[in-house]
Amino acid sequence: MAPELRAMAHERIAELRDMVPANERRKAAASFADRVNQPDVVAIFATDEPAVAAPVVARATLSEAEWLGLLSTFPSTSRAILRNRRDLGPVVERALASFGPSDFALPDASTPTTAEESSSQIRNLVARIEAFRRQAASAPQVEEPALAIPETFVFEASIYGEIDWIYGVAREAVIGLSIADIAPPREQGVDGQAAGAYRRRAPFKDARLVVAGHGPASGDWLISATPVFNPRNGRFAGYHGNARRPRRDERAGGEQGPLSGTALPADSLRQLVHELRTPLNAIQGFAEMIDRQILGPAAAAYRTRAQFVVGESRRLLEVVDDLDAAARLDSARFDREEGTSNAGVVLQRIASEQRAALALRGVALHTKVEANIMVSIAEPLLDRMIRRLLASVLGLSRMGDSAQVELVAHGGGIILTISRPAVLHGRDERALLDPAYGPEGEWPDAPILGLGFTLRLIANLARETGAKLKLTDDAFSLLLPPVGALQVQHEEQV
Repeated sequence: MAPELRAMAHERIAELRDMVPANERRKAAASFADRVNQPDVVAIFATDEPAVAAPVVARATLSEAEWLGLLSTFPSTSRAILRNRRDLGPVVERALASFGPSDFALPDASTPTTAEESSSQIRNLVARIEAFRRQAASAPQVEEPALAIPETFVFEASIYGEIDWIYGVAREAVIGLSIADIAPPREQGVDGQAAGAYRRRAPFKDARLVVAGHGPASGDWLISATPVFNPRNGRFAGYHGNARRPRRDERAGGEQGPLSGTALPADSLRQLVHELRTPLNAIQGFAEMIDRQILGPAAAAYRTRAQFVVGESRRLLEVVDDLDAAARLDSARFDREEGTSNAGVVLQRIASEQRAALALRGVALHTKVEANIMVSIAEPLLDRMIRRLLASVLGLSRMGDSAQVELVAHGGGIILTISRPAVLHGRDERALLDPAYGPEGEWPDAPILGLGFTLRLIANLARETGAKLKLTDDAFSLLLPPVGALQVQHEEQV
């Protein structure tokens, strides 16, 4: 294109950009990000909102000179995205590092801002913090001497059950803990065995003690102790005891942490979920009122923004629902709805909803579904498992990928198989199930909470319904129970 026509095209794009919803601009950017190799096209997207800029800035192919010419025109959020790349070469990386002081400076709080400017500052600040964190993680680390992790200690407890003397670990970690009261599950303190023995003034062996914090003494212990009595008057004088780390086979609940990947107790997580759901519902409801003009006529621009808010609110509410399910599963309070459903119908419905979005990104979706496959899972729960699995795996597909989804009856069971996208090739099961796992390039359509969290949630939901999630070298599979399978299983258990 001639330079003057190209300049006119840029001006026209600038005029029309705000008329296109941000979500549509994001989808457009993701659909051809792998093919962008022209600096002026990169500049157009890099100056847009971070979610729109991310696919192009993260995948575009430019020369070192072209990147150097663009860096000063980028907003700090786009430079933060660029810092995550490892294919730019040392020259561009040094140039990015030179922007550090200005990129990581906090905005002047005394300067009045509009609501839109404030929102933009928040997004910029989040991106800067993330870029700073990644930069710090990749910087050379000075190794500090590792603190020895104690394996045993001895202690004495008073007549009131409080540990008042200790040898073998830091005093501040354990002094003051009581063996007289039962601690809530996974919170600091002892279990019922120690507390019951204290009330009877009896000895105990291998009771469980949890020490909070992150120091060398924190974590799980097994404690044993014998009561001490005054030889002159026979009065109870407390306990003498010792503690040791439990062996792998003695750890309560195995090695796996909470499904959510956080240290929050399940009840606290559920409370957080409740606090999040209420304002999100209010935001979504108000945006829908603007979009439908229930409060009166609204300009097209406001309605477009309201539609974007509604869509993002729905995505966040799905995240909140997943956190709630994780908390219920962790606390064994998940109520499974009984019922049956046609897995083929459910899969075809979900696949048809996702096929158009995948086509925009250049991803082909091929499905093979046998008719009338009935499973012993209620439809809402089956829909949730299949929808989350497809969205998580297909969200990581890139331009040119071909996704294969198959639902067949085989060997008395029902198998739903989804092929692995290229970005997940070679990843072992341990990495994929890590709650913090997120492969490079997973945004913009990958699960918000991370692939690892979503796979673990699906695996736990599957276990509750008699299904099973299986990870192979080239696919993800859900083994679903056919109608009648759970009844047979219950009868065998009885």
